[in-house]
Amino acid sequence: MNCRPVENEPYPQTRGSVWLHLTKGLLLALIFSLVMLLLIALLLYLTALPEKVALYLVYAVAMIAILWGAAYAARRIGSGGWLNGGIVGVAYVLLLLAGGAFLVEEMTLGWASVSKIFLGFAFGAAGGMWGVNY
Repeated sequence: MNCRPVENEPYPQTRGSVWLHLTKGLLLALIFSLVMLLLIALLLYLTALPEKVALYLVYAVAMIAILWGAAYAARRIGSGGWLNGGIVGVAYVLLLLAGGAFLVEEMTLGWASVSKIFLGFAFGAAGGMWGVNY
């Protein structure tokens, strides 16, 4: 377990590039989302849970995944938590929007997409700050 050194010194810089750590954080968030979405699908299949609840569960999983991936990337990078976390959050949302546009022909980009990108940045920035400071 990584513990902060004595006298509150910052973490030493890790080997590897910033983009490598950002990519690892993004992949961590995507893998976490995939596993949790499979569990949600199994939960919906095995229980009498209404499908309306699934939408809220999917949003919660996405936000937790962004927080976790951004915190991981920012902790590994060691500085610029809000910016690096925000990059992970925006990349996560853009990847999901691109996947949705690829799968659904009638998908349009509008204010809902812009708000999702903004929320991705906000949750990513919060996760990045958390990862650098704790």
